[in-house]
Amino acid sequence: MQTQHLQFLMLSPEILDSLLSLKIPDNEAHLISPNAEWIAEAAFMSKSITYGLFWRKQPVGLISLIDPRLLDQDDDNDHFQGDFLYVWRLMIDQHHRRQGYGRSAIRFAQSYAQLIGQKGVSLTTMDRASLNALPLYQSMGFEPTGRRLDDEIELIWQPL
Repeated sequence: MQTQHLQFLMLSPEILDSLLSLKIPDNEAHLISPNAEWIAEAAFMSKSITYGLFWRKQPVGLISLIDPRLLDQDDDNDHFQGDFLYVWRLMIDQHHRRQGYGRSAIRFAQSYAQLIGQKGVSLTTMDRASLNALPLYQSMGFEPTGRRLDDEIELIWQPL
């Protein structure tokens, strides 16, 4: 696992084309929106922050985060744990799987949450779908909250 050269660059016009080239395997298309749709949605969701993951200047993934404290009262806040940074989306390119980038992205979110004073990290995953990421999240200390949101299991992580 070679992640020491991994950089997290905030979404910007300069890196957009390279991030649009990222792909997931066809058999995982049911798990996440296409990158072009995701990036377009993130551009109009001012409360989210999206980072491209780059290893030695090569794009390897994307992660989008939401700090629920920044949401307006009018926003749909039922999907968020107020004191937890929310991992809205995470994807690792099909050619860069099993190299530690997903774990590094989650560690980035965990560090970011602590940096901004959140209690931890929350996320949802399609636990009933094939090829889901639940085993990864559980191996990193995420635990179910008991809630299901849009037919996905909600998980939280808190530092010890």
